[in-house]
Amino acid sequence: MAPRKTSFTNFLKQFRNRDALPLLVIFAPILFLLVADPGSFAVGWFFLERQIGRVGFIFVILLLGWDFHDSRSKLHLTSTKWRYALAGVVLAGVLAFYWIEVFYIDSVRIYVTSKLGVSQLSTLSFPLAIEFFVFAIYCVAEAAILYSPRKILQTATPVIYAVGSGVLALADAYFPGDTLGFLQAWVPSVWDVVVFLLRLAGYHTLTGILPTTLPEMVLNGNNLCVWGFKGFACFIINWQCSGFVSMIIYNLVAAALILKLDAPRKRKLIYFAIGVLGTYFVNLIRITLIVLYVSYITMDLQIFHESIGEILFIGWIIIYLLLVIRFENRA
Repeated sequence: MAPRKTSFTNFLKQFRNRDALPLLVIFAPILFLLVADPGSFAVGWFFLERQIGRVGFIFVILLLGWDFHDSRSKLHLTSTKWRYALAGVVLAGVLAFYWIEVFYIDSVRIYVTSKLGVSQLSTLSFPLAIEFFVFAIYCVAEAAILYSPRKILQTATPVIYAVGSGVLALADAYFPGDTLGFLQAWVPSVWDVVVFLLRLAGYHTLTGILPTTLPEMVLNGNNLCVWGFKGFACFIINWQCSGFVSMIIYNLVAAALILKLDAPRKRKLIYFAIGVLGTYFVNLIRITLIVLYVSYITMDLQIFHESIGEILFIGWIIIYLLLVIRFENRA
């Protein structure tokens, strides 16, 4: 009796055909970055003082794989040889660009701050933004060349994520801190809910000059001061840390994936509403966990602060999509 194949094995089999070969071409620049500068793929932003984090490109790979899985019956590799040659030329150009980004990044940083007006507080946000934009254009170009221009929308989800991540990095390059007023206005509403969650977790509001019952906290504008078991910490939350732009990006990704589902419109709207609420809640949990970490574990916050957001958001999107697909398979 032949062993029964698991669903995961069946999932992998979908990528063992010639129509999946363009995925390797599209992945190639990311694989180059991963080999050439593996430290930049550490989960986090401003990790190890390099001010750059490419972990988002790993999520791009997952999204592209998901798009192929979802549209595999519509994506067929071209048999036209000149298209293969053109795809190779485009790949070579993008690899050359990323090579410059990796090995001449310090010169690039000096140039963008002196010539393009990028803030000294986030000197590598601009190059990261351009990397995402270039990859978005590259993904569209290779999909059009190796599949068909009519199939571009079938691989649009990683493009949406790459463009959104690029916009976020570009905004950080020119508007660091709290300089982007209309987004900074979002911060108080985030802190109010986080303070509510912290109270549920046992935090007390400071009423005197000194704390009496740990942990205690006091909120003043966009500053939250906390007296925990590991010491005193004051959190200053700016629009980048509020998660507002990240929520927009991940909700756009979820919307793009849900629109491709073969489901009634009403059910798609329900899925999207759940996705929006879930993403908002995950963002609040992210900020709350950062405060709890400092209060109960250690004051050395950098690595945890720069990694927890990516872990929670990416993990949430993957779990959310798996649940949606599981429900659809039963519907």
